[in-house]
Amino acid sequence: MVNHAQLTPSQKIKALRESANCMQQDLAVVLGCTKFKISKVENGVFEYNKEDIAAAKKFFGVEKAPFTDKELMEFKQQLYNWKNLIRNGPTNEARKIQNDLAIITQLPFEPDLNTLYRMFEIRLVLAEENIALAEKMLLSEASLIEEATEENKHYFYHNMGSLYYYKVDIKTALQYYLKARSFETYVFKKDDSLNINMAFCYTGLGKYTLAIGTIVEVYDLIELNKSSVMRTYIQNTLAINYVNVGQVTRAKRILDKALSEAMGIDGKLHIGFILHNYGCACLKSKEYQEAIDYFNRTNEYVEIGDKFYIENMYWKIYCLIELKEVANAKVLLSEMKPLIEGSEHYSLNFESLSHLLTINDDASLEFIEKKTIPYLIEKYEYFRALDYCYMLVNKFTKRINKGYKKRLVKLKEVILKITEEMLFGEEVISNEDGAYEHYPSYGKKKTTG
Repeated sequence: MVNHAQLTPSQKIKALRESANCMQQDLAVVLGCTKFKISKVENGVFEYNKEDIAAAKKFFGVEKAPFTDKELMEFKQQLYNWKNLIRNGPTNEARKIQNDLAIITQLPFEPDLNTLYRMFEIRLVLAEENIALAEKMLLSEASLIEEATEENKHYFYHNMGSLYYYKVDIKTALQYYLKARSFETYVFKKDDSLNINMAFCYTGLGKYTLAIGTIVEVYDLIELNKSSVMRTYIQNTLAINYVNVGQVTRAKRILDKALSEAMGIDGKLHIGFILHNYGCACLKSKEYQEAIDYFNRTNEYVEIGDKFYIENMYWKIYCLIELKEVANAKVLLSEMKPLIEGSEHYSLNFESLSHLLTINDDASLEFIEKKTIPYLIEKYEYFRALDYCYMLVNKFTKRINKGYKKRLVKLKEVILKITEEMLFGEEVISNEDGAYEHYPSYGKKKTTG
């Protein structure tokens, strides 16, 4: 397939004719000329005039197709505007203008723009959470991507990352996002979406410092759109990562701003997230009663029984236990049992809370040491794991003369490893052989593509 930069408008008309299996005589009838003229034009003797080109485009049903360099640049801008609309939603608005942009798929001489259109179409399918269709579309592109432009490779790997993020395979998602970033310099118009998606992955993998740094890199761009629901979500993510690394005051400042903006856009669920994160910030600074107040307010914005509600109740019960309000904690633990039935994750977490009520018993200490902490580490829930670790350190230290010395040493090693992962986590970069190499999050990062 010949690149459009090498074709004149007349040659593009020839490509359309051949693609449509149209004879020269048929085109001659449309243009009101002889077959001899068509032959002369296609042999490069002279060019079609503007009227001929307009008539030919109308005949082939591509009147709105870009032909000139100026039209191509304008069309590419329209594609990027479409991408932004897909990102900011609602998706039905993006679908309304899709037909006009799909015209590019009818041109046999614009492979790069054709692929770029398909990359954004896949992004729309992902935004609609049609994961099966998005995976099928990406699979059909995979064999062609090595021949694609660097810009299209960027969007292909970006989409692959989002596919795996939706499939809750965050580690693989991050690997594809990092691959996409290695081609980011070739993008026509950059935005903050790749950084934000990477930050979500880092948060899910417990790499809190990396998450903060990745968001901060593009925070000025985020600041520009003060009415965006996505912006509120990003602020929430940044704030909770600050909480996770102990920077509670900074987190609260961000949450104050996010709450004010969320109230302005009537973002009910986001208001709930902000209040919940405020509660976590208070918990981190051991203001347990204040934390409970925020968790109670959070429940006004969430549906009883959904995952967010269960998570919120977990931390409320945790605070009650810290305040020695054992009776209230037991009542809530009993009420939560039917809501967590069938969930391995929440069953273990709430069983761990039950063991906090009997933390001085050897069996409870062993459960938290042997089951709770390893499980939380496996799931990258370092914030929660550290709380249990420090709790055990306190108990083991008091029992140092009862044979707990070795367990205390081992526990402190676990704390060190968790802390290093949170503060100095490593990125995983795909190399050309498909293997993955580790590079420190501090210092110069090597990327391959």
